[in-house]
Amino acid sequence: MIRLRKEGLSVELCEPWSYYKGVRFDHGGVFRRIVKDGFVFADEWFDHADPFRHDRVCGLSEEFRGDVFDGVAPGDLFCKIGVGLLVRPDEEPYSFIRTYEIARKGEWSVESSPERAVFTHILPGWYHYRKCIALTGPDSLSIAHTLRWEGKKPLNGWCYNHHFLTFGGAPVGPSRSFHFPWRPAGTWRSAYSNVRFTDSGIAFSAAVERDNSVFCGDLHPAAGRMLYPFEVRDAGRSVEISGDILPEFSVFWSNPRVACLEPYIPLAAASGETLSWRQDYRFR
Repeated sequence: MIRLRKEGLSVELCEPWSYYKGVRFDHGGVFRRIVKDGFVFADEWFDHADPFRHDRVCGLSEEFRGDVFDGVAPGDLFCKIGVGLLVRPDEEPYSFIRTYEIARKGEWSVESSPERAVFTHILPGWYHYRKCIALTGPDSLSIAHTLRWEGKKPLNGWCYNHHFLTFGGAPVGPSRSFHFPWRPAGTWRSAYSNVRFTDSGIAFSAAVERDNSVFCGDLHPAAGRMLYPFEVRDAGRSVEISGDILPEFSVFWSNPRVACLEPYIPLAAASGETLSWRQDYRFR
């Protein structure tokens, strides 16, 4: 376990392929816990103990998405950034809930100091990836990425952060709210009676019941483009989210324990090109 601390802010990070062993999320800087002045902003939100399950991650967990099966036949390898090379087993489309066979994990290295940790992942012939998680103040942190793409085909996809925030274990309900500098629009998966768009965010009128969830896969501004910052509030606390590249769209998902805003950062690079982007967080 890697522990970072700056005054009242403390963060616990996991070594690659230790706490989480699934093939969905980036293994660089898997968060275990975020605490500010004794208040736990992120912790375990699930009951299962299976480290191979696709969603056994906490806090500020990132995934790279795109058409990973483009031109990949069954039995061939496909690339999942932050994970490695995996085997496509059959003709079925890619599914993030499946556990794919790992052919090559690549080379991981980690450097850490009291206030920052740097994770480097090299997958020869595919990419060189560096992720730096740094405490930038007594209430703030940043996640800075550098990706040099070396694949034969161009990279086209997204990186998003799932934002599994637990707010001290408060159940998701009327006290949880989301705030944007724009009026939201999007398509809810069902006609939910307990969640709605407001003029500048998302609000719950009742708790999300056990074994239920809510989902909107195309959250976007009703007019104009997305702008930062986003803010999540509950239990008298808040988390502010911003970054140096605007998302293309967002996804919103919630179960009874976590409500997740997932901004999708577009990534496009030809072989040999380097991308960089950063996200910033403030915990109050």
